[in-house]
Amino acid sequence: MNSKSLFYCVAFILITHSANCQSTPRSGLDGGRQRPKYKIDGIGADWNTNQVAWAETGLDWSKADVQPEFDGIDIKAVYWDNDDAYLYLFLKCKPSVQERYDKTHRTGALGYLYIDTDLDSDTGAGDEDSDGQSTVRGAEVQIYLPTGFSLSADKDALVMYEMKRWDSKSKLFSQDVRTENSRSTSSLIAHGKDGVEIALLLSDLKVAKKQKFNLACWESSAPRVYINRTVIEIK
Repeated sequence: MNSKSLFYCVAFILITHSANCQSTPRSGLDGGRQRPKYKIDGIGADWNTNQVAWAETGLDWSKADVQPEFDGIDIKAVYWDNDDAYLYLFLKCKPSVQERYDKTHRTGALGYLYIDTDLDSDTGAGDEDSDGQSTVRGAEVQIYLPTGFSLSADKDALVMYEMKRWDSKSKLFSQDVRTENSRSTSSLIAHGKDGVEIALLLSDLKVAKKQKFNLACWESSAPRVYINRTVIEIK
């Protein structure tokens, strides 16, 4: 899995990009986008009857014999749904993002999501990028899911997603698409007592109605063999 420095503890740092980025990532309900049909709040009550992508993500860290003991966030299950504008994902987590921060007072990451929009492993990323970092073969989109906290008085935890597109010339996920921060107004990502809730614009993913694509999740710290994959068809 890609190794990244986790300097995601301050919201304005999270959404600030250096001048050498190829494009400026978008955030929130920009451009008059329609509001999601779900309340993006990290509460799982809305998700009981939705599609289950997989029932256990990566390793079941409660049963893993590792040293030092795992102190991150275990993604227990992933659910999905869509409408005409968004792919919705709910990541059931244990502990919650806030619970983990309250216990450790550290930043971290849930892991990465990868999307292979054409179901062709010969297009998009390889097993590694040109920097030697591990990726998921065939993916055109990478979504990184770091966690952090605000330096405001409440010290609330936060979660964000950083979406990038594969660049076939540089062989890197270097094309910035969208950055979302749960502390922002009208954010498309939030954490709550049950997990993390995400809305991904279909226009960002470049997928359309009736299209099938592969969704993969590489849970933080899990070996490659534990990557979860499922095929989703936009209804």
